[in-house]
Amino acid sequence: MIRCSALFIITGVMLMPSQVAAQGNLKVATQNMRLAFELCLHNYRTPLDLPYAFSSTDFTLGKSLDEGVTEFSAPGISGTFQAGYCNIQTPDVPLAIAEDMGQRTAETLFPGMVTLGNPERNINQPVAPCDGLSIFAPQMLIRVTYSAAGNSGDCLNDGSSAIAIQM
Repeated sequence: MIRCSALFIITGVMLMPSQVAAQGNLKVATQNMRLAFELCLHNYRTPLDLPYAFSSTDFTLGKSLDEGVTEFSAPGISGTFQAGYCNIQTPDVPLAIAEDMGQRTAETLFPGMVTLGNPERNINQPVAPCDGLSIFAPQMLIRVTYSAAGNSGDCLNDGSSAIAIQM
């Protein structure tokens, strides 16, 4: 009980086990989402290297029902990749966190080559929610969009997120 009291004194709140687990799920899912995002971006010109890149970083790979598509998973996330496309989904990372993580990661990997939104958007208008990023990478435009997890593709703030990368 001394630990709990010390934690309460330091933080001012006493976390219940489910709250601690939720915070842990968010951290793990965010880290795995970032890693999957980085792997897809690092291999934008070498899509045949994606299976090795994912398996060498302890993602679990599986064959999809769709020809040429590979499924992957890690704690808190799942997704698919194929030549020219990656999709990462999680029920544990809110959309705002995924968007921020995506922008920071893209700007780190492609400094000076990232703009918000669609490259054809009216620059006098603000970027729409979930409109994502355009990465003007060497020899290729990479589009990143965001949505809630699931198949709808809707920009919903339901606590989940998905990142779609078109390379």
